[in-house]
Amino acid sequence: MISVRMRAELQGKHVSGAERIVLKQDLEKTVKELLKRPKQYDTIVLTIEELQELERIEKALPIYSFDFKTVEEAHSFAVKKLMEEGVPEGLAYKALELLRRGPSPKGGNMRGAVLMDISTGERLEPNQEKGIRTIRFDWEDRKHIKSLLMKRGIKKEYRERLLDALALATKNLYCGVIAELCWSDDPDYITGYVAGKSIGYVRIKPMKEFGVALGGRVYFVRKKEASKVIHCLEKRAVLIEEL
Repeated sequence: MISVRMRAELQGKHVSGAERIVLKQDLEKTVKELLKRPKQYDTIVLTIEELQELERIEKALPIYSFDFKTVEEAHSFAVKKLMEEGVPEGLAYKALELLRRGPSPKGGNMRGAVLMDISTGERLEPNQEKGIRTIRFDWEDRKHIKSLLMKRGIKKEYRERLLDALALATKNLYCGVIAELCWSDDPDYITGYVAGKSIGYVRIKPMKEFGVALGGRVYFVRKKEASKVIHCLEKRAVLIEEL
């Protein structure tokens, strides 16, 4: 099996990324598909590597969707769901504020995620400009999962995003992340999510206003487990078998 990762940038800023694990015979087709994903870019980096070990996750997180009239209502609901996973209310709001203003210490977006201690709110990522990236994950049968999402009424333009985000969140929890908060930095995409073992994968709209180009991810973890979690997120390759 081959891991294929694409990252696109425009004027030094991350604009698109994608991740696949495929058979060797599907490599060329996959690369062509990934190269079509960025809308605008001046740099694309492709990373292709043969995997020596591959783990499997039997089932993805269950999906739930909620729509609200305002961002404030959506954020209040997100906080309640994070609290169900043991995130203190104050830290849940702290994470929301981080993504609202841009999680980079200088303001703006980060390529990776914030790693936050669930007890103290301390940021644990070794490099706060880069953050922590979840890589080396995909579906056992991506086409099959996409068809299941279609039967559930997920619109075509959102299916690919949901496929990627659900697989990523599922790997995160497999690796020891307790809860996750996320929304995209794409100014045209306002649905975000929270995730956890008890609450599942909870899609929430709107997590920001249209036109806002700030977003990111916050992973809540226990500080003593941070190194083990980072190693799993960045090094271990997983395929998810079923929805």
